[in-house]
Amino acid sequence: MRTINKILVLCAFSVFFFARCEKDETPFSTSIPVIEAVNISPTTFTFGDSITVTAKVSDAVKTLAALDVQAVINGRTVNLQRILLEGNSADVNQKLFVPLIDNVADNTEVNFQVKLVNSKNGSSSKELTGFTGNRPYFSKLYLVINNDVYALTPQTGNRDKYETVDIVANRSFSYRIAQKVTASNQIDYSGLVWGQTDGKVQLVNETGGDIFAFKSGVDITTSFIFDNYSFSASLDGGAYQTPNFMLDDFTETTIDGEEFYTLETALIKNQEYNIYGDLASKTIIYNVDFFERINPNKVKFLGETGNYTLYYNKTRQHVVLLPENPAAYPDYIVITGGGLGYPSKIAKEHTWWGFGNVRNYILTRQIASDVYQATFFILGATKQDWVSFKIYENTGWGGEKGHPDFTYTGYALEAQAESNDNNIYPAQDMEDGVYRFTIDLNTNIIDVTSVTLP
Repeated sequence: MRTINKILVLCAFSVFFFARCEKDETPFSTSIPVIEAVNISPTTFTFGDSITVTAKVSDAVKTLAALDVQAVINGRTVNLQRILLEGNSADVNQKLFVPLIDNVADNTEVNFQVKLVNSKNGSSSKELTGFTGNRPYFSKLYLVINNDVYALTPQTGNRDKYETVDIVANRSFSYRIAQKVTASNQIDYSGLVWGQTDGKVQLVNETGGDIFAFKSGVDITTSFIFDNYSFSASLDGGAYQTPNFMLDDFTETTIDGEEFYTLETALIKNQEYNIYGDLASKTIIYNVDFFERINPNKVKFLGETGNYTLYYNKTRQHVVLLPENPAAYPDYIVITGGGLGYPSKIAKEHTWWGFGNVRNYILTRQIASDVYQATFFILGATKQDWVSFKIYENTGWGGEKGHPDFTYTGYALEAQAESNDNNIYPAQDMEDGVYRFTIDLNTNIIDVTSVTLP
């Protein structure tokens, strides 16, 4: 009798359990979400641009999770983007990026695989066909090597290839290719950028890596071609030409806590010198009073023939010089003070009074009898009232010349009325910038003009 009662209780429990399961949603059942409508536009687009996907999707039972859109070219998945969803229905209107990839021809058929997934991994799919992708072509691209930028223009007869011969680089270097650059020669990532990710050249964002280039059997790279179809580069070059400046010939040292490279060398007036490697960087300013930059890998020396020490300041990216013997009148006059400095494209620099090293004072070049030229950075008077300087005939503080010794043209350089130091102060309308001082000791006139760095 007890056995029969146990059987009856068990049967009743089973009936209740299955009735409960029929009443409630079965947790093990799979619901299929529905793609009611889906569309991608436009049907013809350019690789590297965005398209728009619109869709109406729903699931009567389960919560929606995502809509996956996958672009396929010749069986090759080129992009997969996930649009996150919530609720039991959704109207989708989303921009999607279709990347430019290597070795895909112009006017290529593109298919899209669309997959709708719910919260329990139930799914449904649709394939959309009849789309055409075109390769982009550019009037100009940019080769970016560190802070140097070289314009690449389409090669005659092959619009997928972009070239430059306006380049001087090492036999090996790392680079990126950019569709756009900023005014300060930085990559503008609102345009397309080619770099390297996981060992493959492809379009990248700020987190992408550089591409490595190498040409065996040459000393320097002088031509570069980027193939935008295969995402590859070819380069060529030649041997070093003399006379030249090469960083390997310089000696590393530290001056006032900054990294310098120095070279003692003879320089010849109006001689052109080839510059290679790091010294050919476009960001480097060669002392504009003593050198003229002829092209990216050549400078002309404007000073008098003699022995000099070149100073390459790696921090501030400029090359300045001092004569072998201490600078002295009549060959030179010198300027020292606070808030001055040799020009730099990447950093403001200021000196402080003294003649202890190359960073303390400005060397002038004699451009005519008793007429001297110096081009240097100066902090504007409205920002730094401590900026002031004097002119000396030598680095031993001899032949001091202050504000009362001159009249001024261009900018009205000042003196402080409450001070008797005779220092020369910036004019009140001078902003931070680079200025050229022409100091005529025949007439005791200083002409000051604003200068734009090359």
